[in-house]
Amino acid sequence: MLGSLGLWALLPTAVEAPPNRRTCVFFEAPGVQGSTKTLGELLDTGPELPRAIRCLYSRCCFGIWNLTQDRAQVEMQGCRDSDEPGCESLHCDPSPRTHPSPGSTLFTCSCGTDFCNANYSHLPPPGSPGTPGSQGPQAAPGESIWMALVLLGLFLLLLLLLGSIILALLQRKNYRVRSEPVPKPGPDLGRDWSVELQELPELCFSQVIREGGHAVVWAGQLQGKLVAIKAFPPRSVAQFQAERALYELPGLQHDHIVRFITASWGGPGPLLSGPLLVLELHPKGSLYHYLTQHTSDWGSSLRMALSLAQGLAFLHEERWQNGQYKPGIAHRDLSSQNVLIREDGSCAIGDLGLALVLPGLTQPSAWTPTQPQGPAAIMEAGTQRYMAPELLDKTLDLQDWGMALRRADIYSLALLLWEILSRCPDLRPDSSPPPFQLAYEAELGNTPTCDELWALAVQERRRPYIPSTWRCFATDPDGLRELLEDCWDADPEARLTAECVQQRLAALAHPQESHPFPESCPCGCTPLCPEDCTSTPAPTILPCRPQRSACHFSVQQGPCSRNPQPACTLSPM
Repeated sequence: MLGSLGLWALLPTAVEAPPNRRTCVFFEAPGVQGSTKTLGELLDTGPELPRAIRCLYSRCCFGIWNLTQDRAQVEMQGCRDSDEPGCESLHCDPSPRTHPSPGSTLFTCSCGTDFCNANYSHLPPPGSPGTPGSQGPQAAPGESIWMALVLLGLFLLLLLLLGSIILALLQRKNYRVRSEPVPKPGPDLGRDWSVELQELPELCFSQVIREGGHAVVWAGQLQGKLVAIKAFPPRSVAQFQAERALYELPGLQHDHIVRFITASWGGPGPLLSGPLLVLELHPKGSLYHYLTQHTSDWGSSLRMALSLAQGLAFLHEERWQNGQYKPGIAHRDLSSQNVLIREDGSCAIGDLGLALVLPGLTQPSAWTPTQPQGPAAIMEAGTQRYMAPELLDKTLDLQDWGMALRRADIYSLALLLWEILSRCPDLRPDSSPPPFQLAYEAELGNTPTCDELWALAVQERRRPYIPSTWRCFATDPDGLRELLEDCWDADPEARLTAECVQQRLAALAHPQESHPFPESCPCGCTPLCPEDCTSTPAPTILPCRPQRSACHFSVQQGPCSRNPQPACTLSPM
């Protein structure tokens, strides 16, 4: 590390960054988990120079060093995902953070000039908290006094400058009050939503169905019909706006998406008034509630699974219909609490509070959807249990974030399909289904932490257990297992699209019918295994599956079937 200082010194002259983009040194030591290369654009600085990266989302560089008794070794260097306290520093002034092992300390720094993270400016002297030993020479007493005087002078200068700025702002404000009318507040701040949103006197609140972080869902009645009312407190107007805008998109009507009725203002009492979303009510409740109370035969389970895939495929699809443009939408919070059961036993996807409009290929020129501000907004997700591995370890592809968020939804969909099938008695001919458990509940309990989920799903690459008896009730012996594994694959690009999940489930539900898989399937599908079957079908039955290249997000080589995987307590990816 210290021997490379001569090379770092050449970087500012070898790579010139545009004035509005920060350029930082980029390095990641072998074995470091996670990568920050998606936070910027890697630059080709030649074979004899270290790599550089041009930041996309901030003007701040960072560096991480591991300090031991013998030396300081660089661990990571690159761009931060946002400007934060410390980024205004001109130099890399490290501070101790953690102790990965006895005798070593991780130091980090943030700074806001080009290549400022090439090396640290200093390390703490011997005996300071968090350092394992001596680093660098001690400052002479005279130098300390001069340093104190310089700092005192800078502090007084800063106070003088701050006082001048405050005085100038006060004078400007007084001038504007005397000479100009006060400007109207923006479209959001100070907006009187109680005037803009029409109250519905005939809207009645009955009972609370569910309470969330930003809203409370009530069961009620509107003009004699049962409805669900999502009531937001006044402080959550931004969340109300975002969800309302999605529900009011043209063309967002589908049997398996909860139907939006209207927006209003009101509440169950005069002191609880706020913006409201009035939605279709499904008395059977959420998928979670239904699965805890009921088991479902093979046909009913497939009806729930297929309708869920159809709803998600519709959300993900970018389409024009009857002259109206519907953008692709990522849900980002698929869970069994946010899926409802319709009267016919099919599913309807609800709660678009975290849903995000995705970049499109055919959108009209006048279409200007609100774009997420930075990586943190893109990687925001809902229920931790259903978060994809790339969200847990923050490696989501930020260059193509629209497709990446679709793939993350598919992982959540796979866990919901597993929960539905786990309550199907036809898949357990030798015993009754066990009590309902959420995905990973058997391994991590009711409230797993993000660290526990990361260790299980990312580090160990484990997935919910698939019983061997599930082989019996599929179009082919490994149909259900392959479907789930192709949806929760560790590699996001290897996962199926929602459309292909829909088509595979349709083939399982109606094996005698032909289903137009993408790029077509050249052979017919075999019938279902009989209900009393307890063994694998005869080897002469050859199942038909679509080619993986037609079903996956990216083109894969080889047929749709997967390589055999070793069995274990949890199904590996």
